Amino acid sequence: MTDKFRVLIVDDHQEIRTVLRANLETLGLDLDLVDVPSGEEAIVEVVGTGIDLLIADVGLPGLSGIELIRKLKTTYEEMQVIVITGMEEDDIHQEIADLDPEAFFLKPLKMPEFLNAVRKTMGLDPVEEDPEELIKLTKKALSPDVTSRIADLRGELGAISIMVIEASGVIGAETGIVPDTVYETHVMPLLLNTFKTTNKISYYLGNESPESVWYFSGEKYDLFWSHINTSYGMIIITNPVTQNNDLTWVLTTVDLAIQEVTEIIEGLVEKHEPAAKTTKTPSEKKTEEKSTKKTPSKAAKADLPKETPKGSNGSAKKSTLKKSQEKKEEPEIISEGENDVHDFWKAATLEEEITRIDSPDSLSFDQAQKLGFIPGGDAL
Repeated sequence: MTDKFRVLIVDDHQEIRTVLRANLETLGLDLDLVDVPSGEEAIVEVVGTGIDLLIADVGLPGLSGIELIRKLKTTYEEMQVIVITGMEEDDIHQEIADLDPEAFFLKPLKMPEFLNAVRKTMGLDPVEEDPEELIKLTKKALSPDVTSRIADLRGELGAISIMVIEASGVIGAETGIVPDTVYETHVMPLLLNTFKTTNKISYYLGNESPESVWYFSGEKYDLFWSHINTSYGMIIITNPVTQNNDLTWVLTTVDLAIQEVTEIIEGLVEKHEPAAKTTKTPSEKKTEEKSTKKTPSKAAKADLPKETPKGSNGSAKKSTLKKSQEKKEEPEIISEGENDVHDFWKAATLEEEITRIDSPDSLSFDQAQKLGFIPGGDAL
């Protein structure tokens, strides 16, 4: 035998052999792994080299797994054995027990337990699974309407218990009694751990509101889990459903109840949403005040041109004008003809002054006094 711990896997399904090899390799141990599809090939493989651990399926073509183990044990008494089978017959299970194997597993395998059994055959301690972080459940009443509806649903289904639960682990409504503490300590928290995952799956499938319903068949009780929306789900615990038509009826009844509960919860969300904002911030008030201030109409400005304020040195007060322009949200629009008004008055004033000075018909003060147009001129 080699220094490595030699493991022979015998199963007629290639997929199973591949999975077992892959998982054994994850142990990171010094193993010599060999796999074959039949008992006859297993004997050929073992002869001359020996084997430390035989992992064999019972239902092999030709030589069965039980017969293979018996034959090899006659020569290799120290060989350790792990038996795997999908057969459920009691007499087969008894034959396996008579072989006194190191471990016996029914398909499908629980891989952590299988790997620990292999470690044990090598004299190694089992590896304990990391405790899974489970959501702790709390209770907070959601709405009497929700409780009333699921109570009606419990009566329709003859269910043992029904709960509406939030993704965070808050039980918002419940009716009936949970028959086993394992539901609250492990089953429901595990369901909640998959809540976000199923929401994402629905989203990628083009449905933002999940409509999934899961059915779990148990030994004593059956469990139904249904999404209400992305935040809430419903858990229903019933006695075992024995017929397919009963299962169809249960799913249909649950679906109708889910629709009603969804409407109730959506109504609660709308009711508790904050009202639309009616108060205004100081900046909004200031802006509104500015926009409501009365300003002279543009027609009035056109008819009555405004003179530019003069400073002490006769110049226009540019700073004041500039500030007033900055306060306006829109540039001032001068109506057509307003410039003409300014030009008209300027030209008229200038013409009046020229006429008054240069007209040949005009009289000077002395001429008017001599002609007697100015009474009491001597006194002036």
